[in-house]
Amino acid sequence: MLCEVPLTKEQQEFAAEHHGLVYKFLNDNHLPDDEFYDVVIFPYLKAVQDYFSDESAQRYSFAAIVRHRMRLCVYDYFRSQARRKRNAEILSIHIGLYPDGVPLEELLPAQDDLMQEFEMKQLLHDLAGRVSRQQMNIVRMKGCGYGIREIASREKLPMKRIKELLEEVRTVFLELCYE
Repeated sequence: MLCEVPLTKEQQEFAAEHHGLVYKFLNDNHLPDDEFYDVVIFPYLKAVQDYFSDESAQRYSFAAIVRHRMRLCVYDYFRSQARRKRNAEILSIHIGLYPDGVPLEELLPAQDDLMQEFEMKQLLHDLAGRVSRQQMNIVRMKGCGYGIREIASREKLPMKRIKELLEEVRTVFLELCYE
């Protein structure tokens, strides 16, 4: 990965002078420029920086160093593209699982507003059996759009207590949902 230190003027001139190595590498490996230029240019620039900063690297030819770095980067690129998460099979609900099968969207039940309303009323009914009358009043006010401050003034309780009561109701509600 390219570090934040920009190339010096000398490094820029060296990189421009040897830039043909990037295209030679792409051509030799039959890699399309438009897809792989971005993959190999960063290791190329990092190799330029390292070639100037590491004296032990200068005993090798720059072309050999940069070719090795670009080869490793292309290998990493292909390896990451071959991972299972990038090649997962994608299913659409608009197409059937089999050639002459019914699309999945036709098998899924349509959203039924009446049924959702019934389920919500049932949950509230079950909730009312497990929490205090005061907590249910707070839940109803919250459901009507009242804020914590308004509920606290109507119930003549501190806002902190209202929050505690709502948290208790939330815990009971989650238990109901998971039953």
